[in-house]
Amino acid sequence: MKKVYLIAVVFALLAMFATFMFANQLDKKSSIKDANMVDVIVATEDIPSNTLITAEMFEEDTAKFKTVSVVSDTADPLAIKNQEDLIDKVTVDPIYTGETINENRVVGMDDDSVGLSYKLSKGKVAYSFSAGSVNGVDGYISVGDTVDVLVYEKDDSGKTVPRVAYKDLKILRVSNASADASASASGSAIRDYGTLTVEVTEKQALQLYTIENDYSFKLVLKPRK
Repeated sequence: MKKVYLIAVVFALLAMFATFMFANQLDKKSSIKDANMVDVIVATEDIPSNTLITAEMFEEDTAKFKTVSVVSDTADPLAIKNQEDLIDKVTVDPIYTGETINENRVVGMDDDSVGLSYKLSKGKVAYSFSAGSVNGVDGYISVGDTVDVLVYEKDDSGKTVPRVAYKDLKILRVSNASADASASASGSAIRDYGTLTVEVTEKQALQLYTIENDYSFKLVLKPRK
């Protein structure tokens, strides 16, 4: 008889434990269901740094990102919640699969850290050439300026004749040599640089290469428009 009572007690305890676990699971599900949720964007695969984020990256067949719902109390306060806020941004560092996209992980196209290749106009390339103070307007050229290129050529009689080889070349970058950095840090104006980078067509790049190697040239700084 004692054995029967013992078995009954064991089954009763098991039943109580099962009831407790079931009630506990219901309580968890209810808590999650009743919690405030928020949508965030996560990466579905590894994304390299300096990657331009496009609308195609959210399409089903080519998805690199997706929107998921998380409990608001656990969400990253800087998490990007809308895909419109992510499109046309560039990744600062590599982003890994499953990572919530933080607004500090991407920058706009106009940020200085964005690769120059993203900032080139359609059909244009970047070309760098040497330009010291003598032929480069004494160091007064800066990013965003436009310049004309004057070339000195000899005509059939051997006379040197200047001509405007190119007009309105856009300056994309000015040499960031260590000396320039030191001058900028000290607050003094940069008066010398090693190279200038301009935006041109591929054909112009080839012709500028010829000018740089075979002719004397000077740059003319144009007024800002």
